[in-house]
Amino acid sequence: MGKLVDRAFIALLAFGVLGHLFGTFTLTDVGSPLFVWSLSGVLAAGMIVALNVLRHIRPGDQVIARIALVGSVCWIGIAILFGTSIGNVLDPRALLHAIAGAGLSYFSFRSSQMV
Repeated sequence: MGKLVDRAFIALLAFGVLGHLFGTFTLTDVGSPLFVWSLSGVLAAGMIVALNVLRHIRPGDQVIARIALVGSVCWIGIAILFGTSIGNVLDPRALLHAIAGAGLSYFSFRSSQMV
């Protein structure tokens, strides 16, 4: 059951990444500073997804688990800061990313503690 929930959090963040990518291309001018900066967020979240997929398929690798933990915890902070910057920490976009980051942080922590 835990592996299924772990996969669900990975999928949730991947869904958030796709939404962010779609929003970047539809709501910003291609080539603008905001467009480039928004793409960096897509890349960062995508790398966190990739790390967590790798952690999931290599459960004994504590180094990957710890790197995924740091990335996931940082992503929670970024999601909260985004919510604060738009004046609504409970905005669905911020919540989706924060909840996914929290779930991935939990599973990354568990994986990093395995011997």
